[in-house]
Amino acid sequence: MGRSRHQLLDDALEMSRRMAQHGDAGEWDDVIALEPERRQLLEQAFATHAPADELVADRVRAILDLDRRLMARSTEARDRIAAEIGRTAKARKASDAYRSASR
Repeated sequence: MGRSRHQLLDDALEMSRRMAQHGDAGEWDDVIALEPERRQLLEQAFATHAPADELVADRVRAILDLDRRLMARSTEARDRIAAEIGRTAKARKASDAYRSASR
């Protein structure tokens, strides 16, 4: 017999915690590696049309909270990278201008 919805959601919640921890540490490759397995757990948990009980609702809320945390960290990382790219592009332009002026 397969795992129950509660077991699947417990596993997905634990995986979500691990993903959030990796995101907090900037370990994005690890987040990406865990996501397909977590998605599969969630798909299995909701493959049935059985009504959700309070435990299911609690697990889903916790997973969504962790996802919001992970999204916030990914947005911060994206913004840092974009700023660095902007600084690099600006430095390159300045260097190119200097080289052009010195010829």
